[in-house]
Amino acid sequence: MAGRDILARIRRAVRDGHYHITDHALEEAGTDNLLEEDILGVLLAGALDSVYTDEWRGPRFVVRGDIHELEVDVVCRFLGDGTLLIIVTVYVVD
Repeated sequence: MAGRDILARIRRAVRDGHYHITDHALEEAGTDNLLEEDILGVLLAGALDSVYTDEWRGPRFVVRGDIHELEVDVVCRFLGDGTLLIIVTVYVVD
């Protein structure tokens, strides 16, 4: 699947409210003073940085964007049936 198609699926899931932010992602965001709206902003406006296909649960996608002059990565994946986007973690790029 091309990067543009992946980003379109991610953005559609966010816009349609078909996403779940894990507790881990919220905790990690909190340590960097990021809010849920910051996480969603990266997914809606960021660029696909990486795709990892080495897990049995399916590919993980890293979307990178800028928030408050910080470069932020959001790691996400779709559930097996592709209907729900799971936001796994978020962190400021060093």
